[in-house]
Amino acid sequence: MLLDVLVISIIIAFLRGGKLGNLAKIEFNKIVLIIIPFIIQYILVKGGERGVNFFEGWGIYMHILSYLILLTGIWYNRHIKEIGIFGVGIVLNFLVILLNKGQMPVCLEALEKVKMQDMLPLLESKSYVIHTIMDAKTKLKFLADIIPLPPPYPNPRVLSIGDVIMAVGVFLLIQNYMVGEIRLFKFFQRRKKANGNKVIVRKNEGNRCI
Repeated sequence: MLLDVLVISIIIAFLRGGKLGNLAKIEFNKIVLIIIPFIIQYILVKGGERGVNFFEGWGIYMHILSYLILLTGIWYNRHIKEIGIFGVGIVLNFLVILLNKGQMPVCLEALEKVKMQDMLPLLESKSYVIHTIMDAKTKLKFLADIIPLPPPYPNPRVLSIGDVIMAVGVFLLIQNYMVGEIRLFKFFQRRKKANGNKVIVRKNEGNRCI
């Protein structure tokens, strides 16, 4: 999903007159802590698809570890406001995963809407630990994968609220660095400055003798 968002964001930024080279201006700290978790999750997905027995016992622990590393990476990059938005999505996903035995629950109804019923055998496999089928015991269902993204989208899938927030963070990161801050951020910055000026005025008024 994030790869889709990354590509779409770059294309939109180009159409807006952005420059790819501007992404080099992003001041990442310990970027490896953000990259490694996605590599771990990729390995878990491919290993689960191939039925690797090792992941039946250790896959869930690796999944949780990947999120812990990712959250650490986000903490080191909290100075980048778009990473902060991305981090909110990660926290929401990690919360529902943690409360459901290390797996992200997937709504079967949503899966049917995107015509991905062929994934059911994989979701029921013990070696596939990234996702699981939602049932009556699932906790925090509203944070699970319940949002269908069906055709004509070329890469149909089921998303969570956390996924959507992560996508927003990635989109804003690309737009703001390739093109320039979009109006939403500028609006909040103006509001923040205006509120700061009000505080200064009030302090000055408090220093008056009469």
